[in-house]
Amino acid sequence: MPKLVSVESCDSLKIFLKYDDGVEGQVDLTKTIERNFFDELKDFNEFSKLFYDNNTDELCWSCGVRMCTNALYRQISLLSLMNRLKINIDND
Repeated sequence: MPKLVSVESCDSLKIFLKYDDGVEGQVDLTKTIERNFFDELKDFNEFSKLFYDNNTDELCWSCGVRMCTNALYRQISLLSLMNRLKINIDND
């Protein structure tokens, strides 16, 4: 799998990721945070404390929440393909 090169938190519970193979994009984590009861991340100050753990290849927050960068890569790749094919669906 490609490696994460950079990640930054954006407003409204979104993150922007770049991978070493050129894949990049924004992911809206609002529904993921709500479904998994990650209430700590609803506070933008906490959400913005995002960092990448190189040892586990995960996105992490100081409150203990962790997310797999491979799953996020696949989501960005799929959304990019859908946009190129003009497929319109709600990306839950």
